[in-house]
Amino acid sequence: MKAVIFDMDGVIIDSESIHADMKIRTLTHFGIPCSMEDCVAYVGRSAKAFFTDFAKFATTPVSIQEMVDYKHRIYLEYIQESNSIYPIDGVLDLLYQLHREGIPVALASSADRKVINAVLTKFGLMDCFEYILSGAELPASKPNPAIYQLTAKALGFAPADCVVIEDATAGIMAAKDAGAYCIAYDNPNSGPQDLSRADKIVSSLSDIVVSDILQN
Repeated sequence: MKAVIFDMDGVIIDSESIHADMKIRTLTHFGIPCSMEDCVAYVGRSAKAFFTDFAKFATTPVSIQEMVDYKHRIYLEYIQESNSIYPIDGVLDLLYQLHREGIPVALASSADRKVINAVLTKFGLMDCFEYILSGAELPASKPNPAIYQLTAKALGFAPADCVVIEDATAGIMAAKDAGAYCIAYDNPNSGPQDLSRADKIVSSLSDIVVSDILQN
């Protein structure tokens, strides 16, 4: 393996439940009912995909983009103001190990570019990644494999030469359909996810050993 591609939500920061809360707050603002259980199937997918499916329940006219923008705004406010969100245990050490070994590292997230930038800036991680791609900028994000195909290409490698670290069913599907090797982090805060297609499952990011990645 020649490069590592990280997902962000649920892998870099423990934010899947926060995203769900912000989606529910957004739908409530526009008079659309939603529960935490309704959000589980959308873990790892873009806000656009989520709101596209729920827009049909609106009782007054509202555009999908209007809901997406509202959700991103309140999420960004939370990220910038909250002192209760941190990088996931083990991820900083893993990033530093990869850097020391000279292994190219990229980020491929379904999140909006502004959200990605806010998270990485908050924790001083912007320089850890040689390439960053937002699925919100693509015609289709995860589980579509394009996000990982394009990220691998930008790094100069085939997807088969890359390790993808994911926490969600949609992301694992995208990674495997792209042809990459996928390590699934079984994050208890990401809700029930089907990790069965992953090549390896870990219960902690500290269980990922860089020398093992290089040997795969």
